[in-house]
Amino acid sequence: MFKEENMQMRWGKLTVVLVLAGLLIAGVAAFAAAKNYTVYVVVHGGIADPFWKVCEKGAKDAGALYPDLNVIYTGPASFKLEEFIADVEAALATNPDALVCTLTAPEAMDEILRPVIASGLPVIGINAPDLRPEAERIPVLTYIGMDSYTIGVTAAKETLKRFTPKRAVYVNHHPGATNIELRGEGWIDTMTAAGVTAEAIDITEDPIQGAEIVSAYLKAHPETDALFSGNTQRTETIIPRLEADGIVVGKDIKIAQMDISQQILQYISDGKVMFTMDQQQYMQGYLGVIFAYLNVKYGLAPPPAPVSTGPGVVTAKDIATLTELSKEGYR
Repeated sequence: MFKEENMQMRWGKLTVVLVLAGLLIAGVAAFAAAKNYTVYVVVHGGIADPFWKVCEKGAKDAGALYPDLNVIYTGPASFKLEEFIADVEAALATNPDALVCTLTAPEAMDEILRPVIASGLPVIGINAPDLRPEAERIPVLTYIGMDSYTIGVTAAKETLKRFTPKRAVYVNHHPGATNIELRGEGWIDTMTAAGVTAEAIDITEDPIQGAEIVSAYLKAHPETDALFSGNTQRTETIIPRLEADGIVVGKDIKIAQMDISQQILQYISDGKVMFTMDQQQYMQGYLGVIFAYLNVKYGLAPPPAPVSTGPGVVTAKDIATLTELSKEGYR
């Protein structure tokens, strides 16, 4: 009898222990399931710029897919490298679950990103790559975007298909941004190899001032008949300024363009811009967030770098489709 009662007590205690253990496991599982993930997206280019609003839409659309994902998109109001670096540091200070950022100045970002990557933070690069030799690159999980030097090469080759310029100029709207400077190098190297005199000029981050600088440059070098611009907002400011000088844009000077806006598409239709190149910045923001989330939640590795989003050359025949996409915020 005693043994039977003792056994019943033991089974009762074991049952209580098992129930408590089950409750503890269920509680841990519920806590894990309830965890929210924060992914910071930090970009260099001026978050109010129309180009970067499209990237932001991609990032936010990706974030909206998952109830346990919080996406914070940030960066300087206009391009200032020091502010961008400070924004990256501020994002890291919040201890996010992952960081998606432009690798705008890799040398300056080394000491910021390498320690957090070594500690286990997933970091994904978008838009601006680290193009140093592979052994020297910041070890991000992957890079999503385009090869900046190839952008310049493509712009020059597409221009040379149409005509051989007497003189060509690249207008750099983000001096100090490695990716933007590499576009100019690709343009200049390809033009020079074709026997065309080419150079880059700094037009600053201010579109109005930039248009004045371009106007002054063309007055000093009136033989210039090819221009490569890497930003829609700058081109939309430069063209009216040159027309005010009496320059027939599309005839006296032909423009190669990077990125898409409704106004740029109209300029292509009007013959004022030869072509533009699409790097699909919506996908850069979207895939950056998706890859970061899948990595931190499930441990899934993203595709190896580079995950190329361009360039695609856009001419007049492509405008109808892209105009609709631009209106909807995807370009």
